[in-house]
Amino acid sequence: MAEFIIGGPIRKFARRHPRLQRTLWRLDYALVWTLRRLFQLVPLDFASRMGYRLGRLIGPRLKRKSEIFRKNLQVVFPEKSDREIEELLVEAWGRAGRILAEYPHLETFLRDEDRLQIEIREPIAAYEGGGAPAVVVSAHLSNWEVACSAMARMGMPNASLYSPATNPYLDRMLLESREALNCELLAKDNSARLLMRALKQGRVAGLVCDRRMEFGTPVKFFGKDKLSSILPAKLALKFDCPLVPVQIKRIKDASYRLVFHPPILPRNSDASEDEQALDMIQQLHEQFEDWIREEPADWLCSKRLWWKKKRRYDNSKKAHLRKIAESADAADNEDKVESDAA
Repeated sequence: MAEFIIGGPIRKFARRHPRLQRTLWRLDYALVWTLRRLFQLVPLDFASRMGYRLGRLIGPRLKRKSEIFRKNLQVVFPEKSDREIEELLVEAWGRAGRILAEYPHLETFLRDEDRLQIEIREPIAAYEGGGAPAVVVSAHLSNWEVACSAMARMGMPNASLYSPATNPYLDRMLLESREALNCELLAKDNSARLLMRALKQGRVAGLVCDRRMEFGTPVKFFGKDKLSSILPAKLALKFDCPLVPVQIKRIKDASYRLVFHPPILPRNSDASEDEQALDMIQQLHEQFEDWIREEPADWLCSKRLWWKKKRRYDNSKKAHLRKIAESADAADNEDKVESDAA
């Protein structure tokens, strides 16, 4: 979510003045709280349709975010005309509005079985609810939040990463809504050790990883290098558990089909662990590409995905791999201490 909604034009000035920053945060909170309350008072499907109309109306007027949206869509669909891109942009904002409107109703997805249709392409032990670990990954497509609800319904205890909102007031509000997902939520910063602990306990680690990772590893995404986290694949390799892509499709209004695709395996089992992990994440992004081309308006691509210039890739890759290795070593040391104490 944007750092400022109402105060976007003066965001740089506000960052240097804490009192102004807090004031703008509170104004944004008041706006979103009012919308949340409004959506909460009406039935889920009606709220989703309201959010769609508001998204189409307000979203294109957010110039900075719309420009990022536009540039991402131009990379993905170079064959589309400017008019087609603009039509797609407006529709994508409408779908984003649906997501916002559905947040106050997240508990409904767990309670109402007809809301989520679950399709399993290849069975794994984790689906049987027996405490087998797995790494489940998705993209920012449709309403990705409902993947946690689906796993809860399948009896899969999970710990899922989320990106905290910059605005602390909005972050608390979103966390309150996400409590209905029935999973452990982990802030993405310094989360590797907690995910490892969850997998060791036989739980599922859930991640959404189509966004750019500041200190990630370059992966081809629509023909261009995108800095990406290889953590999901490293976790799957370390714990010898499946890496499962989950595709979320909107059927109508606030009803979804979740497709649990076959686990991704390294194409060369003789390669080093880092090479296998990179290959698995590349395969994952190739699936993301197919899903996005299938229903592009469902993709929330409001973050800059590609650098304007090729830079820092080598240093970023080294920093990313070092961070993962340090987390793994810390987790191993922690396990040893616990074992010795026992």
